[in-house]
Amino acid sequence: MKDNIKPVIAIAAVAISIVIFLAVLNAQFSAVQKFIFGALSLAGCGTALSRIYKLENWGGMFLLRSQKGLKFLDQMAKRHPKLWQYFAELGMIVGYGSLAYFIMGGKSTGWKSKAARFVPGTILLVLVSGLLPLAMALLLSMIRGGAEFSTASSKFQSATSGMDLFRYLSIALLVFGGITVLTTLSIVTYAGIVAAAIISALLGNPVPITTTPPGGMPLLPGINLDLVQGVAALVVVLAVHEGMHGILARLYKLPLKSAGVVIFGFLPFGAFVDIDEKKLFKEKKEKQNAVLVAGTAANFATAIFFLLLLSLFIAIMGNSPSDLARQVGRFLALTFALNIIVASVNLVPLPMFDGYHIMRNLVPNKLAQKAIVYLVAISFLLTLFPWLLR
Repeated sequence: MKDNIKPVIAIAAVAISIVIFLAVLNAQFSAVQKFIFGALSLAGCGTALSRIYKLENWGGMFLLRSQKGLKFLDQMAKRHPKLWQYFAELGMIVGYGSLAYFIMGGKSTGWKSKAARFVPGTILLVLVSGLLPLAMALLLSMIRGGAEFSTASSKFQSATSGMDLFRYLSIALLVFGGITVLTTLSIVTYAGIVAAAIISALLGNPVPITTTPPGGMPLLPGINLDLVQGVAALVVVLAVHEGMHGILARLYKLPLKSAGVVIFGFLPFGAFVDIDEKKLFKEKKEKQNAVLVAGTAANFATAIFFLLLLSLFIAIMGNSPSDLARQVGRFLALTFALNIIVASVNLVPLPMFDGYHIMRNLVPNKLAQKAIVYLVAISFLLTLFPWLLR
């Protein structure tokens, strides 16, 4: 293809995709149908653009790589090395509770050093676990079609309300394994609720499965999230996540191949830092874990920061904000919610998440690793099964 024709074809592909995208957005489809058709239009656009310019492509997502920004990450890593190491260790405690001691390599430091990490880390763990329900409630209030699965939380609570043992077990597991175990337990438990409803339907009683909402929902700016707010919030989520991965990688002298932007169709969808994974996974496990958990730690910290910003913004604006102020407030709330929820899900031990690699470092037995992955993967899919009946 001639170079002077490429921009014309690219503009045409983007224009057609935008027209289809807007038509889907305004159509009388269900939330699931809008997501599917909207994602397909973006995937088609992204695939066309990647073929025109010979870019790496994954289902319509392509990467725009650059060396810019790597020098900044290197400077940040050199400027405050002890701070970043401490930050990652706090993130491990929030993510893994008491298991963080082993993830950090069981350091033979004195009790004062341990207390300096585990006391504030445990306080942050309690704070983050308490903010999770607020984040979910805010996110549901801002999702179009969120009502289709907003009752999943109440369904979960009603199913476990009479189980005092479950409540105490949840607290014990939170202390033992942090947000990772709490999130994973919630997924597995809700999958059990869905599985019980499916079994009931197979035995001739379809009522439970028809009244059981899905336990999760795919998000796509412009379809079930506000386009501008959704893109901006996701960019913040991914930028801080990938940026902190890069800072910890450079702290341990691991090379960064590139950094850049992720595009889905015509929408900017986030950022990335390309770490040399071969060298990363040859490092000591505690260093690997620090690099892997750093992104999640950054998301938790960003969530708390945006919640403080939101609280301050509400206090300043009062009860009668302008339309612009309401939009700003919604962006702050959405960024808080997405950071804390994405961070929690990222710790789940599934191959596409950072939690998978940390779990492999923590659980040496390969058979046990596979059992954990299969259990969580099947549970994750079961929580989404009710969407097929919508």
